[in-house]
Amino acid sequence: MEQQKTVECRSTDLEISELITRNDDLAFTLLYKKYWAPLTNFAAHYLHDNDSCEEIVQELFVQLHLKRIQLNIKTSMSAYLYAALRNRIFNQLRKNAVYNKHMSRAVKKTSTCQNNVEQFIQLKQLQQQISLSLNQMPPKYREVYVLHDQNDFTVKKISAILQRPADTVEKQLRKATKILRNHLLENKVYMQ
Repeated sequence: MEQQKTVECRSTDLEISELITRNDDLAFTLLYKKYWAPLTNFAAHYLHDNDSCEEIVQELFVQLHLKRIQLNIKTSMSAYLYAALRNRIFNQLRKNAVYNKHMSRAVKKTSTCQNNVEQFIQLKQLQQQISLSLNQMPPKYREVYVLHDQNDFTVKKISAILQRPADTVEKQLRKATKILRNHLLENKVYMQ
């Protein structure tokens, strides 16, 4: 036990990576102790629900453990974990928030319509087309759009989060909005 405590105190990311490749369970204990709090805090920048933050970080650790044999980290462990977590967060935001916001807008617009079946079909079409458009969008545009649309983040805040120049973020946001609008127009998806 004393030897394990000594290993924990001095473990570097490189040593943890080596333990992972040797399929040593100690690696995940060390990884968890070292990165749980920082990754959860990182997730809190994007997600405003502590339970969601903890859940998404937990899912990341579970996936790392399940895929430990195939794991091939070419960057630092820290960079790998933060990038993997950021991708998971964006996927969750894209799946949940954008749909909910667009659906909510569509419901407000269609609340005066009489035909519920027609409304339902239109909403489903809108949801499918938004999903398709976001999936086809370049990842950098999608990230900016999701952060702006879901959280109402300003260009300046998005710029700080993504560490990109504000003018680049502004251009990417304009382009993402244009791509989405054009996709919906091309596919004749609109609410009456």
